Amino acid sequence: MMAHILVIDDDPHLRTMLRRTLEHAGHVVVEAEDGDAGLSMAEAEPPDLVMTDIFMPRMEGLETIMGLRRRHRDVPVIAMSGGGARGALEHLATADKLGAAFTLSKPFTREEVLAAVDLVLDSASDPAA
Repeated sequence: MMAHILVIDDDPHLRTMLRRTLEHAGHVVVEAEDGDAGLSMAEAEPPDLVMTDIFMPRMEGLETIMGLRRRHRDVPVIAMSGGGARGALEHLATADKLGAAFTLSKPFTREEVLAAVDLVLDSASDPAA
């Protein structure tokens, strides 16, 4: 299933890796460097899925998730964090409570990314799941 995916992360190398991985799997990917830019992009063209980092300048990921939930309640979100073992787990748990469909702790593999995206997109397309 091809999807329009918005990747929000302040690390340009990680954004590039995610874009290439997802495009290779047949998805259309757009990138934003922070939550503020990501919300603007989602407003202009709502994506099928958002992948957002938690720790970013200007607007961090938890605030981004809350903004997405207000404006685009049905768009699933995958939250990502590498904020230290304990910090990442705590913030990812908060992201889950705010409505993230899935969480990924950095570092992760390309295979883990693709499995998470497939799982979330399959769940989004099957309301009974």
